[in-house]
Amino acid sequence: MSFFYIKEIDAGEDIKLMKDIVEHENIVFGEGAVGKWNIKPFAKYGKVFVIVKSETGEKGGAEEELVSVIEVLSSFKVGNAFIYGVSTVPKYENQGFAGKLLGHVMEYLSERNITEIDLTVAIDNEKAQRIYRNAGFEIAEKLENEYGENIDRYLMKYKKK
Repeated sequence: MSFFYIKEIDAGEDIKLMKDIVEHENIVFGEGAVGKWNIKPFAKYGKVFVIVKSETGEKGGAEEELVSVIEVLSSFKVGNAFIYGVSTVPKYENQGFAGKLLGHVMEYLSERNITEIDLTVAIDNEKAQRIYRNAGFEIAEKLENEYGENIDRYLMKYKKK
């Protein structure tokens, strides 16, 4: 029986999962992926949360399979964080994993007195926008050329009430 759980990536121990994240994000995000040189600093100095699948029912170990991932950075602005990436491995899409992981991350940030969370999303990615709106995010503005020439994004913000 499969067992799914949320974990925070440890930069020193979760080498296989970090490699899996990079491979997955290269496919999903292309040039916007976190990349093999940045995943370790994200895990060390920011936070990387994942949902993993275990066939043994035990946490940890080589049998962990990546399901969904979110990278989070703290801001120099007190009480603010930035969600860099949210994605789910294609075979696990449309099963609620990204929303569940996002809820976990928002609870984690709230417990640390983070009251405002920012992220950007592709203007044509209505599915992701819906997940973020359901979590309380609102479109704050359109960012022109955010990821390169003619690559516009929406800035979405969450403010704790």
